[in-house]
Order: sequence, then structure tokens, then C-alpha cells
Amino acid sequence: MLYYQCAMKRDYADSPKMPKYRALMAKLPERQFGCRITRGTLRYAALFVIGIALLAGLPLSSVGSTKTASPQTTGRVFVCNTLSNSVSAVDAASGEVLATIPVGASPIRIVASHDGRKVYTSNFLSGSISVIDTVNLNVIATIPVTQKPQESDITIDGTRLFVVHHHQQVVSVIDLATNTVIRVVSIGVPPAAGKTATDIAFTPNGRYALVPNYATNVVDFIDTTTYAVTAVPTGAQPRRVAITPNGSRAFVANFVGDSVTAVNAVLPSAIGTVPTGDASRGIAVNPQGTKVFVTNVGDGTVTVLDPNTLAVLGEFRIGNKPWNIIFNADGSRAIASNSGSDTVSVIDTNTLTVIKTIPCGNGPFFSVFSDDQTKLYVSNAGALHPPFVPGSMTIIDTATWTVIHTTQLQLQPFDETFVNP
Repeated sequence: MLYYQCAMKRDYADSPKMPKYRALMAKLPERQFGCRITRGTLRYAALFVIGIALLAGLPLSSVGSTKTASPQTTGRVFVCNTLSNSVSAVDAASGEVLATIPVGASPIRIVASHDGRKVYTSNFLSGSISVIDTVNLNVIATIPVTQKPQESDITIDGTRLFVVHHHQQVVSVIDLATNTVIRVVSIGVPPAAGKTATDIAFTPNGRYALVPNYATNVVDFIDTTTYAVTAVPTGAQPRRVAITPNGSRAFVANFVGDSVTAVNAVLPSAIGTVPTGDASRGIAVNPQGTKVFVTNVGDGTVTVLDPNTLAVLGEFRIGNKPWNIIFNADGSRAIASNSGSDTVSVIDTNTLTVIKTIPCGNGPFFSVFSDDQTKLYVSNAGALHPPFVPGSMTIIDTATWTVIHTTQLQLQPFDETFVNP
């Protein structure tokens, strides 16, 4: 939302009552311009201008003043503090912590409802989902689920929440009208060793939920109507998935396979697998659907692919351990979080070059834009091993790509989401 500041210049030195105006009026020969400048003339002129303004539909406060657009970010950022069992609600404009909201044990993922009025946290150790009212800043429901909930997403129609459970090889489906689990979908044989099902995304038409399955080297397509599961082979230990805007293809980053697998997202089937850098993890498709960016955690690089031909368009160094990558709304910039360098890289997506490296707090992991795209919010998890210290959020101005504020949070701030309810 844009706010406007109206700056009215009130320079009484330029009033017709001042000597220089009286002198000017005195020197004008009467009827030289077919009129006589009097207070009445000025009064009628003012009424004329106001009349024109009303006809044009302008507010009267704009008459005779200069309006300058001054964008002001509104909204809130919600961040999971995993080791503090809480969620921080941060004012998007000021960076002030509005509330610290107690939730279940080890909140690790968070997702917002389509209208931004609620956020849902996956509480990993307590086996629950906390529902937070984003206006009143309180927990309004706690939903018991299967053990170890993690990644989640809301269906395209906004009616259900799908929650992936590590190790358990299941996906819980929650009815958001009643806050109850209506289905538990099996995607393998539990318990699976290590981190298993690790992400979820819906096709734009809402037909499928895609879940990369770390344990079985497939991406599972879950039919959102029948809950039938189709497993499509990928590379070794798929970690993240991204889908093209038109919904025709999906791309899976294979963490151990050092590759990306392209998948037909309409008729679930594998198209091909392309080698990338070491330990491919973060993956995103630009809004135009013309490029796929994948971060390689092991060698600190980004590989860029053509989504149609699967050709490698470029590969370049950014920072250490780049876990995550996102695009801005117009796709001109990509942002990679370099957890091992305590920086974020700003990438020009046309030239495939890093145009800015911005220092952040310790362990930046996730980043999110404000809805007006003027600010970037980076969650800094801090130390992953004792002694733990509170983490932070870095707020970056996207016009200059400079840090404008750092907000102190609690222990291990991790996943985050922006809402403007």
C-alpha cells in the first residue's frame, strides 16, 4: 500500500499583501490586460481552481500543493524461533518486534493463509500445528498431527494444509475450516533413516502436490482429489522442488546426486537429469518461466538451466553454503542466502552476475520480500551448536541493496513469511 505525503509550501513572504506584490500591482496600468487585479479577482480565481479540482475528482488538499509519492511498507513478518518455541511477529516498516508468541516445541516451518489472516507453524518436536491470528497476534488453535511435521503448503483453493512428516513417510492433510486432520497419505515405508520427505509444492492448477522423497529417490505426486500417489524417479536424495508458472514442468534438486531432475508435471514422468554443482539444494524458477536457478551448497555456486532444453546457461560462484534462493516479483534479481559466509548475494538474472554481496547476521537461511518489493527480510539462525545465542533479522532496502535495520529475535530464527492482513 502506498502512502502519500502532501507538502504544502506556505511562504507568507510571497503573499499578495507583501510589499513586492503591492509594488507589482501598482505598476500595472489599469485595463492593460483587460482585468483589474483585486482581492475579489483573487477570490474568484481561487474558486475557479477549486471548481476545476472538484470536476477532475481531485481532493481539495491537492489544490495548490505538491504531492510526492512516498512508499511506506505495511504488513508483518512472522519468524519461527526454533529453539525458543516461539514465533516473532515483526512490523514490516519499523522492524520492531510486535509480539513473541509461544507455540509448540521446535517450530521449524511456517506458511501463511492466502488472505494473510493466519499463519501455521509446524512444531517438530511436539507433533502439532499452531494456528496464529496475524492481526491479534495470538494462537487460536493447536492441531495434533503425526510426529515430526516439517514443510507445509496450502492448496491452491485455500481450503487444506498439506504437512510433510520427516521419517514417518506420510503427509497429513488438514481441513482449514475445521482445523482437523482429514487424511494421512502414505508415501513410503516408515521409519526411514535420515531426513526423508523434505519439501512440498502444488501445481498451479491445484491437481498435484509434489513431495521430493529423500529416502526413496523419487518425487511423489499426490493427487489432491483422490490422494493417490505416483512416484517419479529422480537423482540421489532429492531435496527441493520448483514448478514452472504454467505448471508444465517441475525441477527437483538432488542433494547427493549433484544434479537437477526435470519432470513432466502434467503427466507425471521424468524428462531428464542434468549435472550441477556439489550438493544441489535451493531451487527456484523465475516468474517468466525461462530460467531455473539452483544453489550448490558444497561448492558455493549457482547453476542456471534452461527449463525447456535443460541446457546449462551458466554457473558462477556466490558464497559459502548457499542453502536457499528466491526471485523478486519481476524476476530481475535472485537472492541467495549464504549461511557459511553470513551474507546474501544479489544476482542480476539477465547477466548472471553477482551485483551485491550484503553482510547479514550469523547463519542467514531464509529471505522474503515485502509485498511492495521495497524491503527484503533475512532470518539469521545463529549458531547451530551450543553455546546458542539469540538470532536476528536483517532488513535490506532493495532500492540501494543496503542494510537499514537489524532486529534481535530469539534462539535460532528459521523459516519466515510475510503477510499484509
